[in-house]
Amino acid sequence: MSMTRRCLWLMLTLLCWAAGIAPAGAAGMVFGLAGKRVDDANFQAAWRGCEAEARRQGDRCLHLGEPGPANVRVQDAAIRQALEEGLHGLAVSVTHSAYLAEHGLARARADGVPVVTFDSDLDASHQALRRSYIGPDNEAFGRTLGDLVRQRLPRGGKVCLMSADAHDPNLDLRLKGVRRSLGQDASAGAAPLRGQAGWTELARCPWFNGDQPERARRQMVLSLDTLKADVLISVGHWPVADVAAYEAAIQGLAPRKENAGEAVFVGIGTMTAGQVLLLRRGLLGGAVELDFDAMGRAAYLAMKRLAGGGRVDAFVRTPFKVHVGAAGGTP
Repeated sequence: MSMTRRCLWLMLTLLCWAAGIAPAGAAGMVFGLAGKRVDDANFQAAWRGCEAEARRQGDRCLHLGEPGPANVRVQDAAIRQALEEGLHGLAVSVTHSAYLAEHGLARARADGVPVVTFDSDLDASHQALRRSYIGPDNEAFGRTLGDLVRQRLPRGGKVCLMSADAHDPNLDLRLKGVRRSLGQDASAGAAPLRGQAGWTELARCPWFNGDQPERARRQMVLSLDTLKADVLISVGHWPVADVAAYEAAIQGLAPRKENAGEAVFVGIGTMTAGQVLLLRRGLLGGAVELDFDAMGRAAYLAMKRLAGGGRVDAFVRTPFKVHVGAAGGTP
């Protein structure tokens, strides 16, 4: 880990202690929540929800992982280290199903530690390793995002889709959902759209940004400016993760593409005040918002029940909300 990342990780750890998290020797059960990265606001919200529920029952919920772009090997190493130190349950947002199934989750099964997934599930072939998936129906999430775009552009157009990684299970399902909505074809999903219901994906897309917002903004600008896409649909928050940088990029396009922000649609976690303002000002076409706090709370409750020998539903659905940007913007 670089010195900068070590410093950030130390700062996060000290903040956790300042918030009153119990020390390692305290009584109660210990559960682990492994998001895709610990410095992402969405996974921080999930951990806070998990920790709040755990503290009510005298337990702890540890936030497992490191800062920096999502990386399955980093996530797996954090899981295995926590298992060595002792866990009563584990919740994982899956980055790469096969890798985790062969490594950290196989270790959890061998140790008898119950596993749930949240936000991002294991592939169907690996789901025997977890007891429950907690989160949205990711394909339905993608369809909702596609429906939002179709309302704005009912005749179709040229589109670029955006994700983080081609191997990310939940994001792959969202892409499929977007294609099924736009193409009005329940059998669509893996293949790019080629004119179905008026929609065509440009040859350079879909974009995979490696979970890096700066790269996502460059890809967004390339899509709307050079490639002349009518719309960019990101199944995650990456283009708008840094609101000021996103607005600067959109304003830079304005002389060549009027109301450029109205052509950008995103899937997102809990929205910040700045992101809500983008919608109100017409600098963002629309968003579908997840509830990561609810995921974290439900993950703890499921792990607690499993640790006590109880049963949980195989799918615990959490909500999402639809936000429509103001066409033409407001002052």
